[in-house]
Amino acid sequence: PLKVETLVFFCFFCTDKVPSRKKPPFRCSRADRGGMWQDIWLYLYLTWFRPMIKWLLRKVLGTCELQRICHGYGGAARTKKIEKSLKLSKYKPLQEVTSADVQFDVDQRVQEILQIKGVSQEKDPGFAPLLRACMVQIRGYQSLIREVEGVRGQAYSSDNQEHENMLLQLWDLLMPDTKLESRITKQWGDIGFQGDDPRTDFRGMGMLGLHNLFFFADQQTDLARQVLQHSHHPNYGYSFAVVGINITSLTYSLLVRGKLRTHFYNFPRTPRLSHFHLVYCHLMVEFDKFWLAEKPQDVMEFNRIRNKFEKKLLSLLRDDSTVLTGSFMEKLEQS
Repeated sequence: PLKVETLVFFCFFCTDKVPSRKKPPFRCSRADRGGMWQDIWLYLYLTWFRPMIKWLLRKVLGTCELQRICHGYGGAARTKKIEKSLKLSKYKPLQEVTSADVQFDVDQRVQEILQIKGVSQEKDPGFAPLLRACMVQIRGYQSLIREVEGVRGQAYSSDNQEHENMLLQLWDLLMPDTKLESRITKQWGDIGFQGDDPRTDFRGMGMLGLHNLFFFADQQTDLARQVLQHSHHPNYGYSFAVVGINITSLTYSLLVRGKLRTHFYNFPRTPRLSHFHLVYCHLMVEFDKFWLAEKPQDVMEFNRIRNKFEKKLLSLLRDDSTVLTGSFMEKLEQS
């Protein structure tokens, strides 16, 4: 921990009036001073103010922070705050709940937390089930990231018959009335791939890009064909498959950055890979609407519109009540 003398030194060192006739060899910029003060404030908050506030509330209300969160919030807001509280805890068993690298039994860990926090189940019977539900959601989100990462890490291989079959089925689902002349053909451009061989378009997202496109075409065939038709608009057209892989990248980024916690923490069940695919389907449909509403001059505006769409999405996900859903998603969520 920083000593008082060290803090005082920082204060003098980063001001214009240095207690010496000689000027320092360099000066901290205004931005550097601002960042330094933020670091000092964060240190003081985490080591002094936060523990003091928690101690006072425990004495006055007779409940720990985890209890107050469980009974004071619901949905994603509750799980997010529980996750933050566990992460900032000084107790290792609580910190480990937020670590994807540590494996443990959830029920045993709940009992351990009750013991550490001195919570009586007789006095507060509702706390343990709520805490357990939050922990299941936290661990489920971590598990989903690992599963998605696993699919993304698989490179498309022309030697893998499963990969090839999935790609050919994608064509059949989207273009049922048009026969594919050969595996390598310019026809792939009709569904939005860049070249004669779609394999090269999957390099960035690996098999995750193909899995997303195939799920969309297989589970929501009519919607996928409708979006594909929109992509052929004479004035506002775009490359369906390439944009689809780009939306895979966006969905993946939102997942690993923790932004999709808002969506998944509002569901009581443990998320699966299919739930990730559902979010992708939703974003594909919404981006298609957004693109057409923007009426771009040409495809060179893609990055601008894509960034604008992401900002709108991030703003929506900051609301803890947000659920990325639609009529087609609600039906599949129940399956």
